[in-house]
Amino acid sequence: MMLSRQIRYPVLLVLAVGCAMWLAAAAQGQTTVGQGKVSICKEIDDDWKCVGQSSQWEADKAFNVLFENPTPVGVDFIGIIFYKQGADGKDAEFVNEYEQNIGEQNRKYATVGDELKLPAGTYTVYIITWGKRELLEHHGNLKEYLARTVLTVK
Repeated sequence: MMLSRQIRYPVLLVLAVGCAMWLAAAAQGQTTVGQGKVSICKEIDDDWKCVGQSSQWEADKAFNVLFENPTPVGVDFIGIIFYKQGADGKDAEFVNEYEQNIGEQNRKYATVGDELKLPAGTYTVYIITWGKRELLEHHGNLKEYLARTVLTVK
């Protein structure tokens, strides 16, 4: 069944606008929430493999973070955000955030060195696009992130 011209052109216009909006969102690096993976590692080798990966870590012992995304992130800067969880398993206390230059076309990022250490507790570790960080107030329980994991530090 053919649509009349009076209906066909508005339908095509709506489809064109919808496609343009979808392409614009894709170009801005928007990604499905939690589509990536974040790992806590003793170190990251030259082949981007997490060495000594664990979801439990010793208090005040240095660790590294490996972020892997299935597609290019589409932004220059990501954030690694740490929240300490309360007894209910929800983010209760902002700990720290780190801005990292990843580059729009890259899918992986790794920290190196002995910079990251945490005291005992349970933490949520988020990888976010830096433009989505919380400013002034830090409430946690983020809804928009590239990857997320829970780390228990004993």
